[in-house]
Amino acid sequence: MGINIYDVAQNAKVSSATVSRVINGSPHVREETKAKVMQSIKALGYTPSALARNLSTGDTHNIGFLVPDIENPFFSMILSGISKAADEYGYNIFIFNTADDAGKECRFLEAARAERLRGLLVIPVDSRNETTYKQLRSFVQDGVPVVLVDRDLRDGRFDGVYSEDFFGSMQAVSCFLEEGHRRIAIINGPENSRPGNERWRGYKEALSKWEIPLQMQYVKQGDFHQERAYDAMAELMCMEHPPTAVFSSNNLTSLGCIRYALEHGLSIGEDISLIGFDDIELLQAVGIQLSVVDRDTSQMGWKAMKLLIRRMHKAGEDDTAASEIYMPTKLILRGSEKWRRSHGTV
Repeated sequence: MGINIYDVAQNAKVSSATVSRVINGSPHVREETKAKVMQSIKALGYTPSALARNLSTGDTHNIGFLVPDIENPFFSMILSGISKAADEYGYNIFIFNTADDAGKECRFLEAARAERLRGLLVIPVDSRNETTYKQLRSFVQDGVPVVLVDRDLRDGRFDGVYSEDFFGSMQAVSCFLEEGHRRIAIINGPENSRPGNERWRGYKEALSKWEIPLQMQYVKQGDFHQERAYDAMAELMCMEHPPTAVFSSNNLTSLGCIRYALEHGLSIGEDISLIGFDDIELLQAVGIQLSVVDRDTSQMGWKAMKLLIRRMHKAGEDDTAASEIYMPTKLILRGSEKWRRSHGTV
């Protein structure tokens, strides 16, 4: 067994609490006692545990990261950026996978209190969830900073890193219009999320600028997951006048659309046009050239962690103004936005 704090206390004939105060540099220890404890530490060859020292000071260097779906490559890339910044400053990342379940999110936040976290990075499940809002406000009031990533909370005054979803969506739909499409469908994201709402707004704005009436039969509600996207694609393509182009609101929605097209013999970029939000590197490896609205996802995570570190270093200062960072998007065209003009008027 290794030497521990209790061995040092016994050797120095003091309490373990006194040894702990000496290790942590407390001024409330007499010099004579301090010298005796340090002599015992040296004699026994005791090395203070970093974890124990951190727990005693309340500084665990642990950061909580609440993520809706850790298997989604988008969120994995955010984690990659977070980890890079955390490593620079010696912070540990504790991951809580909420599985897009608001109840689980609230339970995790309750459990996170016992972890004595220095800060929280959160991708909220539901922007309208009052319980989550109150829990996060409670963390902030207790001196544990919170930074939101990608998704926000309605009326919440939190630091956050987001992307220009509205502009990216508008650019994608405008591209379809420039290609000659007029029957343009969208498979939306959840109505209770910032990305879902902003991309829906961008879709409508592009149509409005081109004076194209909104046709609700081409609007399908999705949930940012494959299965619902697959079903939505089936509904669209079975219409009497199906769309010639589809804008999918996230990477998993794009995968659902592509799976439907492949299973039903539809050639993307010929029989049906498709632009997705967020790139999927694996598709190019299998020869599918999908046009996408892209953003630097890893950089989003890096900036979120940097923002959290900055907020932690300002703990106790009177600075209530929330900082928001917006990451630019860019449209990458690979051909799937095209359509065969031999199909006639669209």
